[in-house]
Amino acid sequence: MLVTNIAKSQIDYQETGNNDTMYGKWYGLNNQPWCAIFVSWCYDQASLVKTVAAQNKKGFASCDAGLKWFVKQNKLIPVGDAEEGDIVFFQFDNDAQPDHVGIVVKNMKRIKTLRTIEGNTSSDNNGSQSNGGGVYLKKRSYATVMAIVRP
Repeated sequence: MLVTNIAKSQIDYQETGNNDTMYGKWYGLNNQPWCAIFVSWCYDQASLVKTVAAQNKKGFASCDAGLKWFVKQNKLIPVGDAEEGDIVFFQFDNDAQPDHVGIVVKNMKRIKTLRTIEGNTSSDNNGSQSNGGGVYLKKRSYATVMAIVRP
């Protein structure tokens, strides 16, 4: 099954508060920011977790550790080449660390926008984009993208 189909099946899932999720329980690191854990869970459910095993056999829980591992694996691709199932790391605050991660659903090159599915984000643009509490389909400008990786 495609990673994106698994991710789509989770849209509108919401944590029960304090980052309490089924994904965190599965990973063994509950009550922590869980965007990377969500990505890892989706890849696990698609029997592709070995391709994202940046921190352990279940994948990665840290955006920073995940991105560094993918860089070492030579998995970065240009944002304009992003395809369904690729992993996208976001930069929202202009520091050197990735703030958030999601799964690419569609690349709308003409308008320089990605459709993504992300865990631990908000349903709209008013709430926290990197610790928002749910799984949602998002539209993100290329300007927010720090890196795209193809596991």
